This record gives sequence, structure tokens and C-alpha cells, in this order.
Amino acid sequence: MPSTNLWNGIPKPLKAVEHVCGDLQLTGNVTLRTPSEGSVLVIWNGQLDMNSYTFATEDGSAITVIFAGDNGAYTHGPTGDGTLDITAPSSGPWKGVALYQAPNLTAGVDLTYKGNSPTWNITGLVYLPHSNVTFSGAVNKSSHGQSCFALVVNTILINGTGSILSKGSCGEAGLNLPTGSGTLARGQLVN
Repeated sequence: MPSTNLWNGIPKPLKAVEHVCGDLQLTGNVTLRTPSEGSVLVIWNGQLDMNSYTFATEDGSAITVIFAGDNGAYTHGPTGDGTLDITAPSSGPWKGVALYQAPNLTAGVDLTYKGNSPTWNITGLVYLPHSNVTFSGAVNKSSHGQSCFALVVNTILINGTGSILSKGSCGEAGLNLPTGSGTLARGQLVN
């Protein structure tokens, strides 16, 4: 793995758009410092291997992590123990989007989280359109973001103590959710 794919640092300054080819592996805790409008991190044909470390946005920073590429023998998503603590941008073309798997990806996209391993503290949309996701732990808001989490997946299974934060401030986070009838528009199952 090239040294450019091994990240650590507090803070880790990012440009508006960063590209990584292959796996991105943390070798220490990473706190991202982005431009005020946020950054986009595109991981081509690889995973975000947290390697038991924390990948976080600092206060005032925001990021969209995009998994892109082709359907080779790759994993296209976050992996490894640790903590994913990110806030999506609240404006711009990627506003409200925290994690995004390109829709052409259909292999290496499934995610399983057991006992908060890794821990997800995310503000924003997680878009994994072909992923089969299993949660056996909690999803909470990011340390520096609003209470907003939306998930688009192929299938979802929530086990045992698995939970997703129960209230939302998605409008303030830059994400406009679909609404439904009734007084609570918390979850929407679409086919």
C-alpha cells in the first residue's frame, strides 16, 4: 500500500476534493480539517479501513466520502473496528450526504456492524443502494453535527441492541427528507 493511502493526524487538512486509489487505511486517529464548504473524499476501488482508529470531522468541518470504481474484488465501504464520526456538508452539491456508494457498484458493498464495531456517529445521508446492511449496535449523531441520519440501502437488518437515533434535525443539517402522512416522518420504506 502506498504511503499516501496510510493516514493519521490531528488535524488532517483536506482540499475541496481528495482522491485515493485503493484502500485507505488509518494508522492513527484522524481528525479532518476541511474548507468551510466541506470536502469530498473519493476512494476508488477500495475501502476505508479504520483499523481500530477514529476517522472524524473537527468542529466546523464536513465531508462526503464516496466509494467509486468498478465491481472487481474490492470492498467499497468503511471497515475495521474504530469510530466513524463525520458530519456531511450542509450546503453545496453534496449537501447532506455523508457516505455514498456509486450506484454502479453491486459487489463488495454489503456491511455488517456488530456491537458498535465500528461505531457510527454520523450526521447526514448514508447512500448504499445495493448494500445489504446489518446493524447490531447504535448509530448516533456526529460529535459536531445535527441529530440527522438517513439511510438508503437494498436491505437492512437491525439485531439485538441495534438502534438508530430517534429524532432528527435533518433540515438544519442540509438534508431534506421525504415526508409522509401523520405526525412523525421518521422512517420510510420504499421499494
